[in-house]
Amino acid sequence: MKANKAALAAVVVIVLLAGGWWLVRRGSAGSPVDLMTAFDSAQKRPGPELFSKVDASLNGETKKAILIQPTVGTRLTYRVHVPDSAWLSVAVALQPEAWEKPGDGIKFYVHVSDGRGDEALFSQHVDPFNNKSDRKWIPVMVDLSAYAGEDVDLMFNTYSSMPGRGENHDNDLALWGAPEIVIR
Repeated sequence: MKANKAALAAVVVIVLLAGGWWLVRRGSAGSPVDLMTAFDSAQKRPGPELFSKVDASLNGETKKAILIQPTVGTRLTYRVHVPDSAWLSVAVALQPEAWEKPGDGIKFYVHVSDGRGDEALFSQHVDPFNNKSDRKWIPVMVDLSAYAGEDVDLMFNTYSSMPGRGENHDNDLALWGAPEIVIR
């Protein structure tokens, strides 16, 4: 009987230690990063006047978003510390005012630079005038775990035309919706 109690006590101690380790490990994973909150400190090129924070509603779904004014190309750069198990969550779209007006859409890109190199994480051409299925928020989830524990530049780029075509800024009202780094 004493042996059973000792074995049970040992199992309880092991379970408590494993549970404590899991909680400590999980707690060190980091916190989500709301990039809308960090918008003011982000680097904006070619100039800050091209970027603004808005509440954008598309098909009844409203998100806090970053609106980009039509121009050749823009880059919004955030310097972030990437937590463990991190993913970039963002939605891309064009404002509804652009849906019924001629244009060739926007090319959205997300890159990361860790100081050693630049890696493309995501690209999407959104053209709601010519492609009615683009008349919505397009959700994007990008795994950032390869950069866990590092300080990186996370770059959001927009281009007003597809590569190889002439510049067309007509109705280029790009939106980056609810950008944040989440823990999964």
